[in-house]
Amino acid sequence: MSAFPSEAAGLEWFVVQAQPRKERFVRDRLSDLGRDAFLPLMAERRRGRRGVTVSPLFPGYLFARLSVAQGDVPRIRWMHGVRRLLGEGNRPLPVASEIVRVIRERTDATGRVRPAAPMGRGDRVRILEGPLRGLIGVLQRPASRPEERVCVLLDLFERETRVEVPAGTLGPMSGSA
Repeated sequence: MSAFPSEAAGLEWFVVQAQPRKERFVRDRLSDLGRDAFLPLMAERRRGRRGVTVSPLFPGYLFARLSVAQGDVPRIRWMHGVRRLLGEGNRPLPVASEIVRVIRERTDATGRVRPAAPMGRGDRVRILEGPLRGLIGVLQRPASRPEERVCVLLDLFERETRVEVPAGTLGPMSGSA
């Protein structure tokens, strides 16, 4: 038996590609049809602007729980604001409900995805981007915002070397230093 009653009723998650800046409109129309629509949002501060901008986590895309058997696919394909349902050729393919569940678990009541737990001084980190990609080090000075640079202690050239990298290029490692 399925963990979700709607999965037992033949509903599956699909990715809907919306026309530019029509994600919210499509989400609302899907809800009007009685279908579950999920548009994960993110809040970010933009350089040179005051306040926080709230925008889709995946610009141009949202998730919708649809029933192929009940004729949802052609109805959604021709809905105003929809470009297409993602899939192979003309055949939309469902996405694993686990993907949607994981993203939903990280959203708050407003639909905004909460950032990952902050990393602290002494945490082992991996550099995910840039010329030092793949190297592992110890965080020496954490950042308060993702756009800040942080200080990481790397074992380079048979000695500990302190480097500064953008905070957004780091990922946590399991275990401690």
